[in-house]
Amino acid sequence: MRDIISDQQDTVLTESERQVLALVARGLLNKEIANTLCISTSTVKSYLHDACKKLKARNRAQAVILAFIRGYLDIREVFSLDELADLLASLDPEAIGAVAELLKRKREQD
Repeated sequence: MRDIISDQQDTVLTESERQVLALVARGLLNKEIANTLCISTSTVKSYLHDACKKLKARNRAQAVILAFIRGYLDIREVFSLDELADLLASLDPEAIGAVAELLKRKREQD
């Protein structure tokens, strides 16, 4: 039981790790993240390393995806609704239809 609780606590991302992952999701480089958060690049690397370890991610891209999937990052914290609409608008009509169908099923499940 203790191991399960320990694993859950180890997985929880700190606010700093979440902030760094959100900026990674926006495509910022370590130096840009450091400047944005007023921290050193080595601190950024440390937060990324810790987040990857907690999420069991192999790299920063996988860490971002897992953080979204597991609910540690909210898409609205990273992108504005306009940016999300632009992203969806870039899809072909068939893909938009597939996304709409998936969203409809998801809503019905909730």
